[in-house]
Amino acid sequence: MSKPKKPTRHPWRENIEAFTMAVIIALLFKYFILEISKIPSGSMQPTLMGEPKVGIFDRVLVDKLSMHFRDPERFEIVVFKHPIERSRVMVKRLVGMPGEDLQVKNGDLWTRPDAQSEWTIVRRPWPVQQEMWRKLDPTDPSSSSWSVIEGGEGWKIRANELSANGAGTVAFRRGSSGIRNHYLDGYPTEIAKNLQVQNSHSNRYLVGDLRLEGKITAQEGTEAVVVHLSEDRQTYTFMIPGPAATQQEPTIAWRSGGSPGKVLTSDGPGERIVVAKERFRLPAGKSVRFAVQNLDDRIALEIDGDEVAWAEVEPVSRPEGGLSLEVRGSGAELTGLEAFRDIYYIADPKSGRRTWWTEIPAGHYVMLGDNAQDSADSRDWRGKVYEFETPDGETLRKRGNFREGENPARGTIGSEPARRFRDEWGEVHWFAERAGRPELEVHAPLVPRELIQGRAMAVFWPILPHRGIVRLTWLH
Repeated sequence: MSKPKKPTRHPWRENIEAFTMAVIIALLFKYFILEISKIPSGSMQPTLMGEPKVGIFDRVLVDKLSMHFRDPERFEIVVFKHPIERSRVMVKRLVGMPGEDLQVKNGDLWTRPDAQSEWTIVRRPWPVQQEMWRKLDPTDPSSSSWSVIEGGEGWKIRANELSANGAGTVAFRRGSSGIRNHYLDGYPTEIAKNLQVQNSHSNRYLVGDLRLEGKITAQEGTEAVVVHLSEDRQTYTFMIPGPAATQQEPTIAWRSGGSPGKVLTSDGPGERIVVAKERFRLPAGKSVRFAVQNLDDRIALEIDGDEVAWAEVEPVSRPEGGLSLEVRGSGAELTGLEAFRDIYYIADPKSGRRTWWTEIPAGHYVMLGDNAQDSADSRDWRGKVYEFETPDGETLRKRGNFREGENPARGTIGSEPARRFRDEWGEVHWFAERAGRPELEVHAPLVPRELIQGRAMAVFWPILPHRGIVRLTWLH
């Protein structure tokens, strides 16, 4: 008995099956696991760059898998569909959570669980805050923002280095009208120097949340290195004892009084002092890293990466900050000095109001762009509803994303004035102006949970070493 023949398979059929399976796997991977997204605009700058003026468009790796098993968390950078323009995919930072009230006030975020509760300031996890700091160094690295205001006869200032021989005090950006929310703060130097920005909100708002970090190499006769951070009429004095100091604990002292930006002495009635638990004096001839900051109504002093003293402080009415640095005794070398400001959220980019708030129901979120001066996000999303008659006499009622001059847009049907209106699902409607009845604009700040597709994990492109641009980083 002969062995039955195995049915033959045509090569073209095998190729089609293999190709089909590859497409199915690729689609499943794209829609359910990972996706690559190109950043088209500047709403998340400088965290994510989408800058046509210099031809830089970040490519971002998006994690979609985790969102199938958990809800998004505050401050994650998420990818989602626009709530009133579903065909449009956006990338923003999630800042408002379900079941709370969210407020933007004086550049900061505040929340409360209900209308009967007090507002509390929202603080970011440290990895997120590191992305939020905006470096204040000038675009030209050869210039310096520091200038002597007292003593300092033997001092030399070079960019971000101070060679302090003898006692003296220097101020950061002396003579300016305060530290403001300059548009290009925090931008990579190679990008910032090629940008000319015209923005009505740039330099408009004073910023009080500041950070200074660097290295100190003290001389044998150094008594102390002192940093003064001021905000409104409050001054915070951070004192690090030197080798010649009698006191052996770093301190933070503060009291109200004086004028904004003025250096005050740290003694007098009403003074409050926080003393570090551990003893520490700057060693002679050895480099020590330090940092001081005033952030979200909390002040802190760091030495070699450890927070040695901190305190909660009362909010001020005007976030107007100043920064100065003082050396007492024989002198010290200060290198790698870098000043930062916190992101300043503009409450209402259209009107310039300092306060904006919204209630967030269950299952919804609020999104803001890191480019607070130029981002279309929850603060200004507005929908428009039109009720109109189609040419065949049917009456329709459609909602869409209202963008001045773009949606709706003017046109004609024949010789008759008409409107073109794209609804939230991307469908375009034409109707004669006489046949359309617009309703009032409605503020639409909320993103439903089902529209959130994934979390931006990392930037992996562009890499342009010949231009000094390497966009390669994890996102927080």
